[in-house]
Amino acid sequence: MRPGRGGQWASRVILAVALAVTTAGAAAVATADPGPGPALPDVPAQVPVADPVDVVANYSDVDELVLPEGVPAPADVVRETGSWFSHGRTLVLRADGSGTFESWIGAFDGDRISLRLIPAPGEATVAEIVAIESFGEGALAPEARPGVGGLVTVTFGTGIRTAHLEWASGADRHSVDLCPAEGLDAAAMEALRCGA
Repeated sequence: MRPGRGGQWASRVILAVALAVTTAGAAAVATADPGPGPALPDVPAQVPVADPVDVVANYSDVDELVLPEGVPAPADVVRETGSWFSHGRTLVLRADGSGTFESWIGAFDGDRISLRLIPAPGEATVAEIVAIESFGEGALAPEARPGVGGLVTVTFGTGIRTAHLEWASGADRHSVDLCPAEGLDAAAMEALRCGA
């Protein structure tokens, strides 16, 4: 059986009245004066922008390193200075406590790792990696490339000042043996397998 026309008509009237009341209420809310609200602090119309800070990419660019009291400066923990090399790798340690470890494949692909010596117990010289710079394709494999903030340890031989350098990359430990850049003749270089 079909509902009567009176029931359909009543449903439409109720729906139209509900729509009219809702629309009228929304219009009243939109046009109403909200009155005084809570007091807001004075906000400047324009906020001054600070100058960008220069990022120091290399430890040697820093004029003065500020350390907490009682912590020795990098120059105070220098045990050895000089240059070492072997098979495309070089290490330079300076009297100011900075250094570089470089690894090269050919003339155009290499990595330069900037170091800063830090105090450490024991015989090894310990340095923190402060910057890594790659040239061309780089020389260290991705799994052998250390990260900034990582540590490098260097131990030196007795008699001939060879250098044994170690660093970590992830869970892997890597090392290289280096010969002093000065004071070796060809026979000593061959015996130590320094290479060029």
